[in-house]
Amino acid sequence: MTSVIARQARGGWGFWGGWALAFLGFPVGGLAGLGLAGGVSGPAQALLGGATTGAVIGAAQWLVLRRRLPLTPWWIVATAAGMATGLALGVGLFGTATVGTALLMRALVTGAGIGLAQYLLLRRFTRWAPLWVVAVTLGWTLGWGITAAVGVDLSPNFTVFGSTGAWAFQLLTGVTLAWLLRADAK
Repeated sequence: MTSVIARQARGGWGFWGGWALAFLGFPVGGLAGLGLAGGVSGPAQALLGGATTGAVIGAAQWLVLRRRLPLTPWWIVATAAGMATGLALGVGLFGTATVGTALLMRALVTGAGIGLAQYLLLRRFTRWAPLWVVAVTLGWTLGWGITAAVGVDLSPNFTVFGSTGAWAFQLLTGVTLAWLLRADAK
């Protein structure tokens, strides 16, 4: 485990540039999810829209992460499954309200679904992988909170937060990934 991390923990600026470009997975994935499932009006739309959006986000992340870790395309599948399951469960538990506590609780459940699914793959490479679940869960909630706070109209019931939230998510998870990779490389 440590030897894989040690070999691939170099090249910091390349990682940050790639992780910044992976941001594009959010608006593209959001549009794909909206186009395929429409707005999230119930668990069925959440499953379909979440899987679609998650696959695009997962693909963008995988394109960056595969340069640093020997990850397979299962990362894409895990992200899609985690987002579909988390979003559907969140909608089932908290409804589709786009304001207040319901929005943030749904975000928390969705982020946990994604983080747990990705953790199952990431744990092979770092003993600190449980921190990834925390970072994704908090990052997803932060992303929705920031998007709502800047005044984005959430009434179309998007599957994913807006650009401002996506930048915050990328920053938080990027810092976490950089730390995870360096912590095991030492």
